[in-house]
Amino acid sequence: MRPSEAKAIGDLLARMDRDEISPFLNLGSSTAAFRSTQKPHIDRYIFRPLAERGIEGKHADIKADEGVDIVGDIYDPATMQRIHEVAPKLVLCCNMFEHVTDREALARQLDEMLAPGGHLLVTVPYSYPIHYDPIDTYFRPTPDELKALFPNFTTVEAGIWPDTTYLHDLLAERGPGGTLKHMARSAAKLPMIWRGMHWWKGHFHRYLWLFRPYKVTAVLLRKG
Repeated sequence: MRPSEAKAIGDLLARMDRDEISPFLNLGSSTAAFRSTQKPHIDRYIFRPLAERGIEGKHADIKADEGVDIVGDIYDPATMQRIHEVAPKLVLCCNMFEHVTDREALARQLDEMLAPGGHLLVTVPYSYPIHYDPIDTYFRPTPDELKALFPNFTTVEAGIWPDTTYLHDLLAERGPGGTLKHMARSAAKLPMIWRGMHWWKGHFHRYLWLFRPYKVTAVLLRKG
């Protein structure tokens, strides 16, 4: 999750009443270190403001680590039982759909997590490079295409959120000189297609966003 996406999510949740979103479930949460140290904007813009409002929630992921409250596969009935015990009023599912081959099955599980009246916030890249984790199906939906996966929900808010460019990221991280050196090293690797298309695309596809902005599709839905 990029900083602008985290800020947009935080702004959206700030407009919602406490009773609409507490408790929440953050699906595919990764670890506490990921949310607060590796990607500190996630905690800064989303989860810290929620905690300051007294909004409770749980973080769920398939891997066990610090900061993961519910560990397990959501297709396992035992994991779903633990989620039902939380009885979330809001489920966050951010940047997951591009990494699964059966989107309809994931959508059904998300539906199953919420009672009528519950809210679902889903984000998926709209204009973004290939990023393998471990796969990227290159699902880049419009808001209407994403909403179509959830026939039992109505749309509260939907849109495509703009972001920065790859050049902006390089300059922010490396400065002008470091950016030129990085691009020169990348150019030297351009012929290395023998390393495999997986590696080649993962390395070079991002350059298509050197000057055009990344974008994220986001929908806030209400069940029933």
